[in-house]
Amino acid sequence: MWTSAAIAAILIHRAQDADLPEHEAPSAPGAPVHAAADAPNDPRGALPPPAAIAPGPPSGFRLDRRHTGRSPYRGPASARLLWKHELGGRIVSQPAVGADGRVWATRIGFHEEGGQRVAAGALFCLSSQGVLRWDRNLRGPSWFSPLVDASGNSYVGSDAHLFYAFDTRGEVRFHLRVDGDVDSSAAFMPDGNIVLPAGDDIYNIDPHGEVQWRFHAEGKIFSAPVVDDQGAIYFGSQDDHLYGLSSSGQLLFRYRTGDDVDSSPAIGDDGDLYFGSDDRRVYRLGRDGALRWSTDMEGYVRAPVALGDGVVIVSVFGPRPRIVALSAEDGSIAWYFPVTVADSTEVGSRSGPIVDRDGNIYAGARDDYLYSLTGNGELRWAFQTEGEIDSSPALAPDGTLYFGSDDGWLYALSDVE
Repeated sequence: MWTSAAIAAILIHRAQDADLPEHEAPSAPGAPVHAAADAPNDPRGALPPPAAIAPGPPSGFRLDRRHTGRSPYRGPASARLLWKHELGGRIVSQPAVGADGRVWATRIGFHEEGGQRVAAGALFCLSSQGVLRWDRNLRGPSWFSPLVDASGNSYVGSDAHLFYAFDTRGEVRFHLRVDGDVDSSAAFMPDGNIVLPAGDDIYNIDPHGEVQWRFHAEGKIFSAPVVDDQGAIYFGSQDDHLYGLSSSGQLLFRYRTGDDVDSSPAIGDDGDLYFGSDDRRVYRLGRDGALRWSTDMEGYVRAPVALGDGVVIVSVFGPRPRIVALSAEDGSIAWYFPVTVADSTEVGSRSGPIVDRDGNIYAGARDDYLYSLTGNGELRWAFQTEGEIDSSPALAPDGTLYFGSDDGWLYALSDVE
């Protein structure tokens, strides 16, 4: 339902339990799918299958608007370092690549202020050869993967409650002050607007930085929103729900899991939603929020999943840290690759896997390695850094693989000299 916002001209949607279409998480895999009568009234009407994803550089989080993690390009066959550039702090975000080959990445650093150690963040723009073009202070830590439009403008946020738009030279086009930390990545709507998570809210802003509407969840949103071809928006929250909104910000459904939903959902070719939760399960839902299946992964799933050829690729924390392939059809485990041996629930992988045109998989882990696996889960190669790798990799059209590490370096791997 609609309520008044704290400031004029901004509307906030709030989910109220009394009139909320809500689906409960199953107690075990194979729980019955909710009947059609349980689904909310969907203002989108009959939904066509998703349109094909157009090839292009990975200019946003998870390579495309549907967050499939699927690349039309072939990745490196060996762990050959092309270049690396020190950014001076942890790099947990996925890099973005523009049409001209430039690379954007954020970092989290620290500085002394009044005798105190203060966290800070910055956005960096580099050439495809690793030469710094410019960098900008974001006034707070940035966990945010940059978003780049067709003109080369970049969009990024920080924990200073600020969202920025920069032009190609790094000059500020606008900045928007929001009511919470911007801890996740924004996405473009089909109409050119931007959806942005900040604190407990989702904002819809136009290309000039004006807020069009705002939706309030009941917990912090660390999950990056995904947008379908009709403009519907899906995201998770630390109130244990996955939400579905219409393009105008109206609630379509919310699905309750057993714990926080920090994993960003992906939309498959069938239009269904795939995501993980801190309840140690991966879920497949219809776009009406009805359960198809869920699978126990024996570890937290905080990274976004990737969608391969009939499989869902999942990065898993301990106590069984590993990379797992699930059948997209029924959620059964096809294979898994252990990334390390540890009992800690904080060991494993938060790096969202990506899949190249040949079905090869690339993902980082908290054992300091970036791994490349075949589509059958066999190790192709591993590249070691000096820090944990929470950054999801990005694959550029020329086959260069970009990723960051907690050691403060942005890496580029390539077979090409």
